[in-house]
Amino acid sequence: MAAGLPPVRVDASQRRALDAADRMPPTCRPDQLLRELAGGTPTTTMVVVNEQRIVLGRLRAGGGATTDGSTRVEDVMEPGPATVRAHEPLPPLLERMARRQVDEMIVTTPEGELLGVVRRSNEDR
Repeated sequence: MAAGLPPVRVDASQRRALDAADRMPPTCRPDQLLRELAGGTPTTTMVVVNEQRIVLGRLRAGGGATTDGSTRVEDVMEPGPATVRAHEPLPPLLERMARRQVDEMIVTTPEGELLGVVRRSNEDR
């Protein structure tokens, strides 16, 4: 499961991070110009990945809003965001996110390849 493969579990009732993850979150490359993304100002958080989908950073919604659009993503991204593994039990993860007021958590393989993003729903806040 840590590698994003289908899980084989004894207790299938316990949900894991990958079970709740958006498997197709918005992504961008570090060399892209901000003007290439949603009219120059991303309206949603984007995961910055390389060609192998290895997570390099995060570009928050509105990130780089004070730039002229010719700025590269890597110049305004948050490098090395926190990540969790696919097998992380979901209930404790959501509790930890709530305690720390974190709205989303990136799920990766042990090698750092993007698998998805877990987001707290409005009910969890």
